[in-house]
Amino acid sequence: MASTLKVDTIAHTGGTSAITIDSSGVVSQPNTILPAACFHYGGGDIVAAAIIPLNVQTVLQGGMTMSSNAITLPQTGLYKIGFYHLANSASSNGNVHTRIEIRINGATNSIMPHGWTQQHKPTANNGSFTFHTIASLSANNTVDFYCAGGAVHGNSDYNSMYVYKIG
Repeated sequence: MASTLKVDTIAHTGGTSAITIDSSGVVSQPNTILPAACFHYGGGDIVAAAIIPLNVQTVLQGGMTMSSNAITLPQTGLYKIGFYHLANSASSNGNVHTRIEIRINGATNSIMPHGWTQQHKPTANNGSFTFHTIASLSANNTVDFYCAGGAVHGNSDYNSMYVYKIG
């Protein structure tokens, strides 16, 4: 027996829509703002052994906060975390590997035994690289991005760091 899709709305006690199923079967939550944060860094190059400042905000919503260049999560759940950066291995920085770590609560080994690290050695002066992961995290955990080796470019057009809740 085939099931029948019922078009309906579940309302909050105040009468506003909480969940809606339309005739195509699309479920929406119009009053839900998921926790999300996206930042860029603008300034001079960041060299090894330094946290990457989050000084250009593009998104900060759903209870996410940022302090001391770390994003604090408002809820326990499943999060997507990632970055896009331009490694700066110009001759002034020694054409070395650039390594960025995603740190949870200030540590790279708090989730996985080897931490979350992405390394890139450009063949030219600059080369872009990216890394994304999914993690089950707790409310009040912090996420930061750390330059552990080489240097990352300081132009905010060439970098992006984000965290958002997916479940």
